[in-house]
Amino acid sequence: MTQSLCSSLKRLQVGLAACLLVVFGISTANAEIPGPAVTGLFQFGVPLEQSNSGSLTVTANLGAVEAEFLLDTGANMVTVNRDLFRQLKRQGATEKVGQVGARLASGKLELLDVYQVEHFSLGDGCELGPVQVAVLKSGGRNLLGMNALQSAAPFAIYTSPPALALSNCL
Repeated sequence: MTQSLCSSLKRLQVGLAACLLVVFGISTANAEIPGPAVTGLFQFGVPLEQSNSGSLTVTANLGAVEAEFLLDTGANMVTVNRDLFRQLKRQGATEKVGQVGARLASGKLELLDVYQVEHFSLGDGCELGPVQVAVLKSGGRNLLGMNALQSAAPFAIYTSPPALALSNCL
């Protein structure tokens, strides 16, 4: 009985996911990598990578620098580590715009410098325009925060296949 119920729920879950994809117009022709030819509410699909622990990452371009970002809807803004910031600074593609207080994953409060990056894009061409990024004082992961995601809103996160659906790419 339990196995039968679980099997039915799995079929229902797959059916609901397929229905949502059709309703919202997400292209599923290539199940591995959703393509940019999206219709309806979402106009662009960006593939995500999923780690064994379940975290989702996306490739982003900041000017001519490509980097991996952890998708973090709990982060208010895009955060870059020191190494990535050095690469951006060498290009001259940044301008300091202020500072922000941030609570790090360790619970520690830290004052971070904030820079504007003129060109920020996700995947193969979803340009978001200028985006403000906070720079970590030490190592750490690059985080794709809500300030970038809101500029492309409405958006949706899909886990099977892992993809980010965006509405407002430039």
